[in-house]
Amino acid sequence: MNNNDDGLLLHQLKEGDIKAYEQLFKKYYKSLNVDAYYLLKDETEAEDQVQSLFIEIWDKQLYLNITYSVKSYLHTAIRNKCLSFIEKGKNEHKRFHAYANTLEDKINENIVENKETAQQIDLLLNELPNQRLRAFSLVYLEDKKYKEAAEEMGITINSVKTHLKLALKILQKKFAGYK
Repeated sequence: MNNNDDGLLLHQLKEGDIKAYEQLFKKYYKSLNVDAYYLLKDETEAEDQVQSLFIEIWDKQLYLNITYSVKSYLHTAIRNKCLSFIEKGKNEHKRFHAYANTLEDKINENIVENKETAQQIDLLLNELPNQRLRAFSLVYLEDKKYKEAAEEMGITINSVKTHLKLALKILQKKFAGYK
């Protein structure tokens, strides 16, 4: 097919002839893939962009805009489409890295805050009287039942509960003062 054939295909296409569209696709698909691959360096993405172009040509009736060479129009269109795709990818890459950096900063801030909070809690715990600290450690840090903590400490369950209640009250007051 030559340029006269392209003119005929374009005329038929403008009249809504699907066969003309199919012939246009068959005629230019491979060469447009080569152009797209040259820019994108990705065979699958090149094919996707060419197929997308042909879909847009039909769905959006872009063939109505063709006033000069069909070949030139198609090759320019695929080039522009690929360059837009590359630019969009660069922008998404920049946004992703900006988000990742922000997220990393937040994580680092949380780690610092958690370390500071843990240090504050350690200081407060060390200020507790020995029996209260022992009861607190057994029940809340070692996850033992009141009965187990009482047996280990050699005191009654009610004494363990009293030590815990007083320890928590002291910790709440002191921790509120740190914030």
